Amino acid sequence: MNGSASVESIAALRDWHAALGTFRTEAVESLASAALEIQRADAWLDDHLHFWQRAARDADEEILRCKNELAQRRFVDFAGRIPDCTVQEEALWKAERRGQYVRDQIEVVQRWYHRMPKMINEEYGGASRRFSNFLEGDVVRGLALLQNQIASLEAYANLQAPRKEKS
Repeated sequence: MNGSASVESIAALRDWHAALGTFRTEAVESLASAALEIQRADAWLDDHLHFWQRAARDADEEILRCKNELAQRRFVDFAGRIPDCTVQEEALWKAERRGQYVRDQIEVVQRWYHRMPKMINEEYGGASRRFSNFLEGDVVRGLALLQNQIASLEAYANLQAPRKEKS
């Protein structure tokens, strides 16, 4: 293998330089887009945590209201009979089920709220930082080197052999 390069087309090198520049630009934009999606996911979890916490307060209030209605209904009437409390018991049962569902949702959201940053850091963070450093370091240096080589080749191609003067 000899130490010389066989350059057959400077235009092909220019095309490669342009393609590499395009790749770098698109890759940087993709990393930025991924970062925005991560922020959106974090905001979504935050919004849902607040939503379910409000729903839990509402569910607790509903359970309290249903318990009060059931307690008031259980009083013996003037004839000494205990009134039918089926409707109030069913309403309390539904309110308690709703409250349990809401607490389960809070638990799921909190689990993801704590798990997501760790997953992002472990699975995405290191690789994205290395790729970003590659794009900002190696690719930029490569583009500059390739541009210098193209300029050198163009200068070399434009050289003309000195003409011998006829005497």
